[in-house]
Amino acid sequence: MFGSRPARSPRSFPTRLRLRNWPVTDMMHFMGRQNDLPPYTMPLVVRAREYHLYDREGKRYIDFFQNHGRAILGHRPDGILRAMKSTASRGLLAEYPTVYPGRLEKIVEQLLPGYRVVRLYDSRRYAVEALRQVFGPDDAPLVIADPALADIATGRTVAFWRPFLADVEVNAEVLIPILPFPGNFICEMVCAKDPTVADQLPPSDAISPLVIDLMVKTIGDLLSMDEKQRKRFFRKTYLHALMRRTCGPYCMTSLDDADYRKFHAAAFDAGVLLPPTQDAPIIIPPVFTEGEVARFLPIAEEFLGKR
Repeated sequence: MFGSRPARSPRSFPTRLRLRNWPVTDMMHFMGRQNDLPPYTMPLVVRAREYHLYDREGKRYIDFFQNHGRAILGHRPDGILRAMKSTASRGLLAEYPTVYPGRLEKIVEQLLPGYRVVRLYDSRRYAVEALRQVFGPDDAPLVIADPALADIATGRTVAFWRPFLADVEVNAEVLIPILPFPGNFICEMVCAKDPTVADQLPPSDAISPLVIDLMVKTIGDLLSMDEKQRKRFFRKTYLHALMRRTCGPYCMTSLDDADYRKFHAAAFDAGVLLPPTQDAPIIIPPVFTEGEVARFLPIAEEFLGKR
């Protein structure tokens, strides 16, 4: 359906890549490979539910990172769990042809009118390198614009797409959707306005029907949300007022890198997990209590300033 091919050797593409603003889920491994990024402290998570993480001592953290946005619907979405059980129980695990690529194409047309799925890659590294070969400069990494971090200039070639970005128009030639599916084991989807872009890209990888079905179900969950459910992601809180930029649930501070590292550490001690760097947006959960952020609020005021 997408020009599939067998799985590649890991050496098919150059390994010297620096990914900017890319949704990283294996954060500990990633941070260890980047010499110019600060160490990142995360709890040793033994359980995750909705927007909460629990470590082995029983301490609870509220997640303002949300797996770079992949957990924006929570860490245990019921629809995905049901889909995993249903598809796996039918033995649809091997990378054989099925009906699911066609279903994915149709539902993406509803989610992103004017765009079509042109490629599926089983690794973000391969996806970025494939796009860099077509759209990137010869001697520099491909920078993918993120509408949660800054306005995207007209004519931008490659950009991320995120849910719940009200009044934000992303007209990039190619979109990389960040779907609300926690974890890094679903594939990366490349969507384009012009389907002939596919002629310039390497063929898709062979992807498990289970993975594609989970993507279909994830998009279906987004499309089926009613107005009341969507409004939760656009409610303004006191925390929004402290941020330099807000766009739906996504926020950015005005701190420099050194102060942000201090802010992150203080928030962590107060039970709030922030993104590791400002290359990722702070994502305010749609539901939390005053008690959960009581220790965090004075820290936010100290670093971000009262408004």
